[in-house]
Amino acid sequence: MKRMKRATFTAAALLSCTLAFSGCSLIGQAIPDQDGTAGEQANADGQDQSNQDQGDQNGQQSSADQNGQQSNADQDGQGQGDQNGQDSSSDQSAPNSSSSSSDGSSGSGSGASSGSQGQVNIGESFEDPEMQDKIEVLSAVRNFDSSKKATTIELGGEVVLLEVKITPGQKYSGLIQSGALKISEDGGSDFRYDQTDGLKEEMRVAGFEPFEDINRRDGGTHTGWLAYVPNEKQDTYTIRYERGPGKVMGTDEKVPEYTKTFDIPNI
Repeated sequence: MKRMKRATFTAAALLSCTLAFSGCSLIGQAIPDQDGTAGEQANADGQDQSNQDQGDQNGQQSSADQNGQQSNADQDGQGQGDQNGQDSSSDQSAPNSSSSSSDGSSGSGSGASSGSQGQVNIGESFEDPEMQDKIEVLSAVRNFDSSKKATTIELGGEVVLLEVKITPGQKYSGLIQSGALKISEDGGSDFRYDQTDGLKEEMRVAGFEPFEDINRRDGGTHTGWLAYVPNEKQDTYTIRYERGPGKVMGTDEKVPEYTKTFDIPNI
């Protein structure tokens, strides 16, 4: 009997626990369907979360707007400062530039103003007896205004242009080059080559066509200008035309050198 009662009690207890656990499980699942509290809570939680996210976004947007305004303000301030600084620099530099130009102490203009550019007639003509080349020295330009040689001019030098007209002989071939005409600024003790190549652009702009090497076989008459840059300006310069010695190809005939000197006067 006792065993039957105990068994009955145990079975009842197990059934009660099973219902209790089942009831808890069923109640837990039924609450959202019965009164919607869990659903409303979920909606409320979602709305709060959404509002919070929206608030965070609004806060970030506001911060971004403030940062953007600050950045624009910084840029505006910087731009205004740069502009003011530039205007100030321009205002300060203008008088200095004017002063330098007025007293001639600096700048390429001072070099050009060391003497007035002018042209002088020379009228020298001679003929190489061996090569039969005819050379005419027509004129010269003193104090040629050159920005490329401004430093040399400022230091006391000068740019001199020389106009030559050459009719090559037909007896021999070969070239007549600009190097045949050299300048001396010490009365003829030392002669220097021309510097025409470095000044061709300025010469053309000024209307002085540079001299080009001549091929004797081409014949004709050729006129052009040579440029010289003495380091020390002189009243007169000595020019020497120089054709070196040679030998006729295929023979033992030798051709002696030929030189001719003349002066470039002052204006």
